[in-house]
Amino acid sequence: MRKIITQASFYIRSSLIFILMQIVSLPNAAAQEANNAATPTTKTVAPTSDDDGEHQVIITAQKRSEQLQNAPISVTALDSHELEKMGIESVADVARQTPGLTVVSSGPGQNILIIRGISSTAGTAGTVGYYLDDTPIAASSNASLLSLRGVIDPSIFDIDQVEVLRGPQGTLYGSSSMGGTVRYLTKQPNFDTFQFNLDTSISKTDGGGWNYTTNAVVNIPLVENTVAARIAVFDRRQDGFIDRYTINPTNYLTAPTTAPTQENANSEKTTGIRAIVKFRLEDDLTIAVSGMHQNTFLAAPFQIDVPPGNLNSLIQTRLVPEPSTQISTLANISVHKGYDQFELLSSTSYYDRSVEIAEDASKVLYYFYAPAQQSYIYPTVMTGDYINKEFTQEVRFTSDFKGPWQIIGGAYYHHVNAPLASSIPTPPGYNATFGTQIDSIFAGARQATVSETALFEETSYRISPDLTALVGLRGFRVNQTYAQQVSGEFVGDVASSVTGVSSDTGINPKFNLAWQMNKDVLLFATASKGYRPGGPNNPAPAAVCGAEVATLNLSNSALVKFGPDTLWNYELGEKSAWLDNSLLVDASVYYIDWSQVQQQIVLQCGFNITANFGTATSKGAELEMNYRPIKKLNLRLAGNFTQAKLGNDVPGTPAQKGDPLLDVPRWSASTSAEYSLLMPNGMPGFARVDYSYIGNSIALYDRTSPFYLSKGFSLVNLRVGSRKISESSHWGASLFVDNVFNKIGETGLPTAISADLPDTRRIGINRPRTIGINLKYQM
Repeated sequence: MRKIITQASFYIRSSLIFILMQIVSLPNAAAQEANNAATPTTKTVAPTSDDDGEHQVIITAQKRSEQLQNAPISVTALDSHELEKMGIESVADVARQTPGLTVVSSGPGQNILIIRGISSTAGTAGTVGYYLDDTPIAASSNASLLSLRGVIDPSIFDIDQVEVLRGPQGTLYGSSSMGGTVRYLTKQPNFDTFQFNLDTSISKTDGGGWNYTTNAVVNIPLVENTVAARIAVFDRRQDGFIDRYTINPTNYLTAPTTAPTQENANSEKTTGIRAIVKFRLEDDLTIAVSGMHQNTFLAAPFQIDVPPGNLNSLIQTRLVPEPSTQISTLANISVHKGYDQFELLSSTSYYDRSVEIAEDASKVLYYFYAPAQQSYIYPTVMTGDYINKEFTQEVRFTSDFKGPWQIIGGAYYHHVNAPLASSIPTPPGYNATFGTQIDSIFAGARQATVSETALFEETSYRISPDLTALVGLRGFRVNQTYAQQVSGEFVGDVASSVTGVSSDTGINPKFNLAWQMNKDVLLFATASKGYRPGGPNNPAPAAVCGAEVATLNLSNSALVKFGPDTLWNYELGEKSAWLDNSLLVDASVYYIDWSQVQQQIVLQCGFNITANFGTATSKGAELEMNYRPIKKLNLRLAGNFTQAKLGNDVPGTPAQKGDPLLDVPRWSASTSAEYSLLMPNGMPGFARVDYSYIGNSIALYDRTSPFYLSKGFSLVNLRVGSRKISESSHWGASLFVDNVFNKIGETGLPTAISADLPDTRRIGINRPRTIGINLKYQM
């Protein structure tokens, strides 16, 4: 299969490349019973070019199928049609279309997720749940909030829908869903029809080279109405757009004026496969066996060094190469058994993710050791290996009762084994050059395990034909073990270690009241609790950090581990249809009270620790509108206002009471317009424009730092195409221009695995203007 796809891709690319070269040479310029009393509204999505009709959007965000407009929760759902038309390739692209979701991205697969302003640079778990179908894939307990080890970017190809749930999802999704949850839902096998789809693109990026993407999926009914298989493969190769220079030997804030050592250094290659075999047996029993494997290789980080680089000069200064790999494998067995009034589900998953990073530490050593030990910048590399092996088991009961009661309940078990290792070996020739006798500059390792068990339920009762109340509870226990060691010259040549165990228990409640005011208006109110576990602290070696740590007035236990943090979310929302369902308006307002916030303290000695300090609040409003003024035109608007602030000073940091939380823009918005039209050959087609804006945010609490403010920026994308290029053809084509006005903005201020310096930082940026052609084949 892969050989056939590769050959097909080659011929298609060859036929496209001449056309695209001419272009880029132009001047830059089903509703549940509780809601059945009212006639359901329908979300109108952008029509496909060969189908001007409407279709209902069905979500499973509450772990049962229901129509989007009848679900009394704040959720955005982007189905496969919208994902394709928007040109979405990553979770950062999803965020630009979703109110309340922010992605701090340092490159492919290096993402921090923030929903409703619940932002934290500390801890061993994120504040947003992240799922592929029923499996969590956020790589917990391995410093996942540090962007270089952030969440995976699953290939969007053959994804049926992306759902973004806003607000704590502590009952159904458990810990680390404090701000919300992002779910990728894969397409399932079709038992009736053989399908083969091929998708290939070629594009050119300003200041960079050529990019190629080839995806293919085959759906095969193996046994009539009983067994079917679906296999999707994907291959993305993107050239870089950031040039790599060397470092001036005595001034790392400048770059030599000579030619770069490597042009377009930050190239990417992502390949993978997803496969699922589904069995539909007698007595309403289905079994699905699925697997996913994805490999991402980055030749260099998607980051510039500022200074000497800036948003107008996309360069990085490194003395050693910085390749990284991310390998993710997931296997799942899901069993569904249906009965007259309920369904049973068992989902068993194993997820394995490994990340290997090489980082240039040359500047760091010079900063700490010059001039006494080191007279000039010497090539030095730091390596990091981060592994997550995770087992997840969930059993679930979902009712379909005929009366006013509905229940979802179940049990959950999640076990994580997360070893990591990082080191700065003494560079070859270093001792001879500087007259030192250093066996190792730094070596560190950690072995951590996390086990979470939980029982959960959500019970709803239809008080009247138009009023439904819901109460949810999740009782949980989280057990952790950890052992950490550090040694080497960088820690005073004094080895130290810390071991320990911790256990957290608690209950997450949820209360929801939904009023179907009439057939077109749904009002709801929610109060829900979110929770995130604590974890082990990185040891701050006493030999080099003892005096500084003493000023924090932390207990000995707080230096070894930090505790959980919790929050309460209160929101009011509405979903309404106007103008005979041609206008849909979904809106919500919320207030969040966050306690015992996990805060990161960056020490001047080059290490950091995490501790629980005080409170924070977040309040805001979200809006989504879909409007079809005429049959062929679909308009969409999404917007968000968030005000997230600290409730107190944070000792040991510049953070003060009232400071905005990091990486949270006050304003963000997106809008789009899509028009169905006839192409010159008479085939139905479409033209679409997307605009997105993300406002200013602060990247650091230190107001004196040149990296304090992350300025907002906007992007415009254009796409025009047709699903068929002739009446009898299976081919479709589209032309796209991403980032039309070539805007470059800061997407993240990643934390180094060695140490961050006060006068220069790595900054993640978005891709410059990219022009391309896409071809699709469907049969």
